[in-house]
Amino acid sequence: MKIVQQTIASLGSPMWIEPLERPYGSAAVIARWRHINGRLRISTADAIRVCLSLSTGQQVRHAERDRALAKRVLAGDVIVLRPGIPTETTLEGDAEVVQIFIEPESLGQAASNTVTETLVAPTSSALKRAVIQMFVAARHDDWRSRRLAEVRLRRVVRDWLAAPVDDERERAQGGLPPMAICRAEQLIAEAMDSPNSASPTLRELAATARVSANHFIRSFRRMRGTTPHQLVMTRRCQRAMDLLRQPDLTVADVSDAAGYSSPAYFIASFRQQLGVTPGAYQRAVARKG
Repeated sequence: MKIVQQTIASLGSPMWIEPLERPYGSAAVIARWRHINGRLRISTADAIRVCLSLSTGQQVRHAERDRALAKRVLAGDVIVLRPGIPTETTLEGDAEVVQIFIEPESLGQAASNTVTETLVAPTSSALKRAVIQMFVAARHDDWRSRRLAEVRLRRVVRDWLAAPVDDERERAQGGLPPMAICRAEQLIAEAMDSPNSASPTLRELAATARVSANHFIRSFRRMRGTTPHQLVMTRRCQRAMDLLRQPDLTVADVSDAAGYSSPAYFIASFRQQLGVTPGAYQRAVARKG
C-alpha cells in the first residue's frame, strides 16, 4: 500500500510495523509512531486508515475534500479516514499513535459503511481496552504490561479482520428503521451527558420505536452489534473517563457524577471494560508522557 510509505515519509520510521496477513495475502498493516508536531499529507489514499491515540491532549486538525475535523484527542480516541481522497493531518505536540491501514476489499460491504460515518468513530470494546492498557502502561513505565498490550492489540485487529462481514440484507431484517435506532441512541446520550439524569429504561427505549422490549433488543443488536444495556454502560464509562481527567475529583466523586451505584461497583465495572482501574487511569492522564 502506497499510503504506508507516504506516512513513513511524513512521520519518520515507526517504533514498530507489522503486516497482518491472511492466507491469500496481506489485508492490513499496523504500525506505531511517536512524533512531535507532525504534519501528514496523503495523496494516494489506497486504504482505509484507522488512527488510534495513545496519548492525550494533542490538537489534531484534519482536512478532506468534503469534511474537516479539529479536536483535542484523548487516549483511546479513534479517527477513521476514507480511502481514495487526498488528506492532510496536523498533530500539535508530542503524540503517540497507532495507525491501521486496511485494504477496503478486506472489509467487503462494511467498508462503505465504516468510512461514511463521522470522523471520530466509536471504538470496539476490545480495541479500546487494548489501547487504554497500552496508554496506562506507558505512562507508568510498565514495559512488561505495555508489551502485553501491544500483543493484545495486534490480536484484536486480526480478529476484527477475520470476522465474517454481515450481509446488508441480513442487517436490514431487524424490522426497525435507522431513525428509530438513532432516537434511542440520542436518548441514551442525553441521559449520559446530564449528571442528574437516570439511565433510560429498556421500556422507554423500546417506546421510541413503538415495539416490544424483546423486539427492540434483537433489532438493536443486529443493527449496532451491541445491546442497549451495553451501550449505556459504554457511555457511562466514557463519561467517567472524561471526569477522571480532572485531578481534583476523587474516584468516589467520579462514581457519583457518572451515575454508578457505588464506588466499588464503579471500580469493578471500569476495570472490566478497560482492563485498568479508575485510579490508574487518572494517574496516567495526570502524568506527562
